[in-house]
Amino acid sequence: MNVRHVSRLLRACFALGCALAASAAAAADWPVRPVRLVVPFVAGGGADVAARLIALKVQERLGQPIIVENKAGGNTLIGVQEVLRAPPDGYTLLWSIDQTFVLNPALYEKLPYDPKKDFTPISLAVVGPNAVVARSQPKDPASVADLVERGKSGGAGLNIGAAAIVSQILVDTFNDAAGTQARRVPFKGSAEVAQALMAGTVDAAFDGIAPYAQFVKSGRARFLAVSSARRFSGLPDVPTLDELGFKGIDMSVWFAIVGPSGLPAGIAQRVAGAVEWAVRQPDVVDKLLAFGFEPAPRNDPETLRRQISTDLDRYGPIIRKLGFKLD
Repeated sequence: MNVRHVSRLLRACFALGCALAASAAAAADWPVRPVRLVVPFVAGGGADVAARLIALKVQERLGQPIIVENKAGGNTLIGVQEVLRAPPDGYTLLWSIDQTFVLNPALYEKLPYDPKKDFTPISLAVVGPNAVVARSQPKDPASVADLVERGKSGGAGLNIGAAAIVSQILVDTFNDAAGTQARRVPFKGSAEVAQALMAGTVDAAFDGIAPYAQFVKSGRARFLAVSSARRFSGLPDVPTLDELGFKGIDMSVWFAIVGPSGLPAGIAQRVAGAVEWAVRQPDVVDKLLAFGFEPAPRNDPETLRRQISTDLDRYGPIIRKLGFKLD
């Protein structure tokens, strides 16, 4: 190695050291005022409740209030753009769903942000599986095996209600894995899916857990399976689709915290550490489970970065194949 190369290497190391020192200094001083957490959903829903629950705990660790602001609309686009206009100083953060980062890029022809370049990943916070739900009437499916049998038979066949894009993708993925021809019946929201299921308009629902908990508790419905890689801790007796032989089906919804691009790494690490502590407090876990969520296994920035990259590669081709569009 000649002198010129050594000089370049030393300059690069010095620059890196300065950047790390600046990041550490920024984190040490931050926060000195309230932090704004933008939630791109309406107030009162499961996503909003989970955000507020975690924000209350995170502020205990950070020593400053976390102010939740609802900026709903446009499949999270309104809230996203609010955050991307903010300076990357750690005082404006985004709580959002996987759709923002891995579904919208395939659903929109022109998206006003880049999911990899325009955000600083902070923390993968919570995950929640889709559940396979059916009524408990004698004529209704009592197991996933019953669903498969109906889906392969002639006649009226099998109608499955779904609202969220991930839930609709799950119907088609299940058809491919099971060799069935279930008809995907789309709805605008989970409340409509649950109403249709309990009225007998659809044979089953692929949806989040929370809207059906009351019906399962009263004996009017049953959870047949969950779509996660492992059993949901709130329903330990309910098998995964993978366990039942439909290998590789893992279509859980996840929520994360990100900041604008350029957020100092030290601040991101501080928030991630506070989230990791918050989502594992017993009172938080209990409330999350009631809404069909549980803490993500890991909450650090790199885990979120990998999740975004993996799911972009996974969901993009499926969405394009199915022809889903939101423009």
